[in-house]
Amino acid sequence: MKDDDLTDAEQELLERLPGPPAVATIRATNVWIVEWLHPDEKCTGRLLHEWMEERRPGWSAYRSCKNKAEVIAAIDCATARTQQTGMIPVLHLEAHGDDTGLEGPDGTGGRELLSWDELTIPLQQLNLVSHCNLVVMVAACTGFAGIKAFCQGPRAPAVALVGPDAEVTPTNLLQGTKEFYRRWMDHDPTLKAIAASASQEATTVAFEWEPFVVLAFEALMKRLIISRRPDEQRRRVERLRQRLLAEGQLAAAEIERRLIALPLFRSSDEMQRVWDEMFMIDLDPSNRERFGVDMAAVLKLISEG
Repeated sequence: MKDDDLTDAEQELLERLPGPPAVATIRATNVWIVEWLHPDEKCTGRLLHEWMEERRPGWSAYRSCKNKAEVIAAIDCATARTQQTGMIPVLHLEAHGDDTGLEGPDGTGGRELLSWDELTIPLQQLNLVSHCNLVVMVAACTGFAGIKAFCQGPRAPAVALVGPDAEVTPTNLLQGTKEFYRRWMDHDPTLKAIAASASQEATTVAFEWEPFVVLAFEALMKRLIISRRPDEQRRRVERLRQRLLAEGQLAAAEIERRLIALPLFRSSDEMQRVWDEMFMIDLDPSNRERFGVDMAAVLKLISEG
């Protein structure tokens, strides 16, 4: 078992914790398609945009990108437009991808990687001006393990992430994404129903949907549960001891006194602030109904084991 794997008892504890609502209300006004494919490839993003224009003119916007800098610029453009007009876009990224990020042409005949880390801040900014309503469709086999890099904060990069769970042909991808947005036009759509319909239409793959609040909660709780282990506590104390000794501002006896009184976790108030900022509850209190977690209750359960 790897150090970051939970034991059976730890997994049972994780499942008992009072987490956030699993499904948040979907709020979106339009679709912002960013395509980053080689010129010789089928332009599935453009074809999707043209299909939507025939059925709902003006609902989608389309940006074709020659390199990763243009991808980031296209997302930044959506952020500026959202701030100016109040739109709430579904961000549709049409590119190749895997656990490390998205990959596409570099504009000079080669290829380059746009890592999830590089996408984090642009997506956080777009989600921030969307008041935590951003849904991101990544039309590539991304591997949701890689997207967990987004959990670093301080703001959530999206309210939900959607994408195929395996490599898919351009034709099947286009059929699946057409169905995805056709169902999006339903009255009060749910991501679960939309993704299920898209999966049926794509035939060879399933469109996974992942509420980011669930990803973030599980990642944070897993770290806290693992931090309770005696070996982890000893390593934490030793790291702090060595740092304080290197600073040279405290006597050894004072350092040891402080280490003995070291709390198991940060305070529940501080943890609550971090969570509320992640899901913009600090900016819009109504978001508590969609993403709220009682950190005092959670930390109490973890402390008791």
